[in-house]
Amino acid sequence: MTDLAPGRPASVIERRLVAMTTVVLLAVALTVQVGLNGHVLVVPEAGSRTELIVYGVLAVLGGVCAVALFVRGRIPGPLRWAGVAVLLCCSLVMSGLLPPHPMPVPNHWSIGLIGWYGLVLLYDLAIGWVVAFLLAHVATLGVSMAANGATAVYVADMGVTFVSVAGFQLGVALSARLLRRIADDAFRTSRAAEELRVREEEAAAEARNHERRYADLSTTTIPLLAGLADGVLDPGAEAVRRRCAVEAARMRRLLIEGDGVADPLVHELGAIIDVAERHGASVQLSVSGTPGELPEDVRRELLAPISEALVTTRSPARVTVLHGPDQVRVSARCAAPELPITQPGMGGVSLVEFVTDGQVWLETAWRSR
Repeated sequence: MTDLAPGRPASVIERRLVAMTTVVLLAVALTVQVGLNGHVLVVPEAGSRTELIVYGVLAVLGGVCAVALFVRGRIPGPLRWAGVAVLLCCSLVMSGLLPPHPMPVPNHWSIGLIGWYGLVLLYDLAIGWVVAFLLAHVATLGVSMAANGATAVYVADMGVTFVSVAGFQLGVALSARLLRRIADDAFRTSRAAEELRVREEEAAAEARNHERRYADLSTTTIPLLAGLADGVLDPGAEAVRRRCAVEAARMRRLLIEGDGVADPLVHELGAIIDVAERHGASVQLSVSGTPGELPEDVRRELLAPISEALVTTRSPARVTVLHGPDQVRVSARCAAPELPITQPGMGGVSLVEFVTDGQVWLETAWRSR
């Protein structure tokens, strides 16, 4: 088990679980100190002055930890290690006050309390840190027993006392591993649900896109293909050939509509120009301004009249795209087409058309606000 890793996917859930558990452990430590060991404040014992000092130091440490958890949601590193040093010093001081006989006495209150505060400080770290702290805690008892020449009965009694207390605390520390497992499982479940939701939304969006594209083609391309297939339309007729060119450009634009490019409008316009040049036109394109984000339907309405003019002309043509802060303009100048230009279907897209001396000038525009 390792420290909490902020980069891990489940770390947010894990940190919340560990933070809540740390608050609970701090509440346990304060309850043990005040509720179970409050006799230190009222019962006179040998060496009670030293005990009161240690008792007060532990109370201050608990208060500082409470403030840190309330303000920052965790115990910062400097406070953690300073607190561990304070606990070990308290353990060393209190070990010198334990009487050399095997009966439980009030002085034993420090054994469990110091362990609880150690859990508060080290709970979110690897279990090895908690084990090392508890071993250092018991080592101070060993130093005291060795210095006082403790009997075997006394050593056994203290061993039982420490194992019963520290063993339970170690079990609580091991629950951190369970919390990490719960956090990982919760994240995997949440991620699976989110991925399913995203896939469903993408599928629904794709279905709507297909329906929209089919609706676009159902009124123009499909009747044209049906007429050619049934022999109603003559593929050699100039008007039919021009209609085919218009629909070819429309389909080329639809096929690349979802490409992830910096300027989708110019990208789609390039596909239209390619179709126009294949039909004999020579097109010069000029682009200025910084491209902004345009909805697909806006791009479609901006380019539809321009596309019809370009793919049905055989003369040189000039196309200009102007990106403004809050508007987009697309203009074209070429030989006037024989077929009428389709008017934009969106209220936000305007079309201006002038025909002089056999030349047509078109401009479509859209303003964002």
